[in-house]
Amino acid sequence: MTTVFLSGPDYEVSSGPLIIRRAHIDDVWPEGAGASKDDLEPGMHVFFAIGPKGQRPQNVVGMVISYDTLTDLIELNIAPGAIYNAYVANVLTYNAGSPNTYEATLDKHVPVWVDDSTDLAAGVTLSRSPANEAAAANPLCGFTWPDQDEWTDSGVGGGNTDPYPKAYTDGTSLHYLLTPVMLWPSSED
Repeated sequence: MTTVFLSGPDYEVSSGPLIIRRAHIDDVWPEGAGASKDDLEPGMHVFFAIGPKGQRPQNVVGMVISYDTLTDLIELNIAPGAIYNAYVANVLTYNAGSPNTYEATLDKHVPVWVDDSTDLAAGVTLSRSPANEAAAANPLCGFTWPDQDEWTDSGVGGGNTDPYPKAYTDGTSLHYLLTPVMLWPSSED
């Protein structure tokens, strides 16, 4: 599994909706978390939380569309319902600062959160855990959602079978899956 932010067209799943907003790189996270393991570069796409960590979990969440290194401005799509590919970690809970429980499979329509835990690999900002390694609440990013060719008998690509639940390598240690995620943040705690 690659552990870098997605680049090129690989991150796109839906063509909309689009609500593009700008943010300064200092106002998003977990960019630069964990000894700069998540340093954003132009052309890379990832889900980030926007705003101070102190207001978590009530942060706006968006997908990076573009990044300008000269101005340090990022354009993010914050539109609920937009679907993008992302790596999702299988951690469900942390204990004493380390991943504690894991899930073996990832089903469709389950929540995923922006997780700034340093245990996650570079390029992975989403997990199944509603709290990070320091027990701080994670902002809800959205829900796993099937791609157009993952719907049973959808007609896209022929008679499809439901690939869900998708299997992680195992459910006893930290692993990642690349899967579509529908942006559906909530400011409720």
